[in-house]
Amino acid sequence: MSLTASLTIEPSEADAPEAFVARFRLVNQGDDVVGINQAVLSSPSLALEITDAAGEPVLLPPPPVPPESPPIEFLEAAEETTAEFAGFLPSWTEPGTYRARSRYVAGSAEPIYSDWVEFTLSPGRQ
Repeated sequence: MSLTASLTIEPSEADAPEAFVARFRLVNQGDDVVGINQAVLSSPSLALEITDAAGEPVLLPPPPVPPESPPIEFLEAAEETTAEFAGFLPSWTEPGTYRARSRYVAGSAEPIYSDWVEFTLSPGRQ
């Protein structure tokens, strides 16, 4: 599979967990058509890996129950798919600096990760 992943988080600093929006992008860099399981992109707990400044994982709420038949999107060469997660950071998250990366796991294949992105939850209203 010739997929590449990228992640952006906006804004890079906010004083409320719900202010952050993560955008996950998968691009087919190969010549063959690739099937993407959209259920994997349906929840931040499936598509994002988040750690705190000490490298400890930030636990996210569980994903929804998957559909009986996974929704598959087919990407031609150079096509992409995206997922957006508004307010992905749990409301109980403490102020601090965090890192996140996107991950796409398809069956028994090796996971595809984006680079890490850093963002800061400032003290403020929570």
